[in-house]
Amino acid sequence: MKKKKENYSKKKRPFEEEFIWHLALGLWMLGIFVLSGIEGSGQNYYDLRMLIERKGAHIFEFFVLAYLFWKVLSFYSLEFRKRAWLTFLLSLLFASWDEVHQLFVFGREGKIVDVGIDLVGILIFIIALGFRKK
Repeated sequence: MKKKKENYSKKKRPFEEEFIWHLALGLWMLGIFVLSGIEGSGQNYYDLRMLIERKGAHIFEFFVLAYLFWKVLSFYSLEFRKRAWLTFLLSLLFASWDEVHQLFVFGREGKIVDVGIDLVGILIFIIALGFRKK
């Protein structure tokens, strides 16, 4: 049985729609980058409310980022599974890069734990995709 070759060409959609989704992704990534570049106080102590609020914001940021990657990748003829993996990998790569960026910002730290928290938001989106497909 011959395996069908995938067509990676773009799907036919209006240019404006494609532009808007690419712009939204770029602006969201820029927003994360700018917020990560804000100098910290160097304070490592947070109360529980502040901790939940900040980590919840990380989860939300990367849930939205994964959604935007998913939408941008929809303009290419990729099967569902490959599109989901690319969404996952690109989002995780950006989360890792964001933590490396924070290593160079005064009063901030890049932490593997924060990549894990970002991963929670990404995985929530990927899991929701799986339920949506079924």
